[in-house]
Amino acid sequence: MIQTVTGAITPEKVNRVLPHEHFTFGKPGCLYDMDNRYQREAAYRNGVRNLQMAAKYDVNLIVDATTIEYGRDPAQLKQLSERMGCYIVCSTGFFKDEGDMLALLRSISYQTDLVSWLERLFVREIETGIGDTGVKAGILKTASSLGQIRPLERAVMEAAAHAQRKTGVPLLTHCDRGRLGLAQAELFRTWGVRPEQVVIGHMTSCRDLSEIMRIMDMGYRVGFDQFGILSIPDIPDDEQKKENLLALLREGYEDSILLSHDCMFDRMGAVSSSKPRYPDLIFREVLPYLRGEGISEETITKLTRDNFLKLFHENRSTEGENA
Repeated sequence: MIQTVTGAITPEKVNRVLPHEHFTFGKPGCLYDMDNRYQREAAYRNGVRNLQMAAKYDVNLIVDATTIEYGRDPAQLKQLSERMGCYIVCSTGFFKDEGDMLALLRSISYQTDLVSWLERLFVREIETGIGDTGVKAGILKTASSLGQIRPLERAVMEAAAHAQRKTGVPLLTHCDRGRLGLAQAELFRTWGVRPEQVVIGHMTSCRDLSEIMRIMDMGYRVGFDQFGILSIPDIPDDEQKKENLLALLREGYEDSILLSHDCMFDRMGAVSSSKPRYPDLIFREVLPYLRGEGISEETITKLTRDNFLKLFHENRSTEGENA
């Protein structure tokens, strides 16, 4: 079963999937930006518009990969899902610690065991629900900073690993600029997480195909999930991303890759100067490219549906099993 914001569904209900997008996204403190005030009604309208774009390509399930502190809005996700008929999966977890973004967790760590506190939080949001919204989280999200896994990020990752083993829900990660994916994979292995239920994210932005293959050889899925991003320094452009994807498919990794954009449908607070991105680019540009290179429709279905659904095929608890 797949937990969405409107309830659990069976895999048979899913057509196509975007497994890493953001409906709203804002750094902690953005609600105090009086010069760029967040307009929740406008965010709702942007959500409707982007869901309409995706629906043209038969997308009827989207994962909102927004973490607790970065603008996640479970109640609005439920409203959007009910209006548009698109299944939405809400995340639980925390993002990276650059710029002291996880100061709240640091304060909590002075008072109690942070990993245990986080594990209880994640399990509660998965099994009981998020506050009084009536929405349950259906996926775990963690992140690492550029070039290092900071202590608070490691605590979040460990807690998410324990919560994943206890609840059986999949786990999705952020690798800054496509780096440290292998380090994340090795850490999760030490904590006993089933690799087939983990997506090591943003491998679209990794230039080292041998590292990506090593991650997949360990049993993990990887996210080719940043198509359309042009503003991040030192990552491949979209043409190179497509070529890298094709190379991995020709190496036989079609069962391990998920496609998405990492779009932000609405930014909270000050808006960056990056070019707006939309959730249909894969279908307009990437899939036609693959078809032109001889990639079969069966493989394309794996990339846009089946590989995501495999994350949930064994979504049972592993609590008590040997790590």
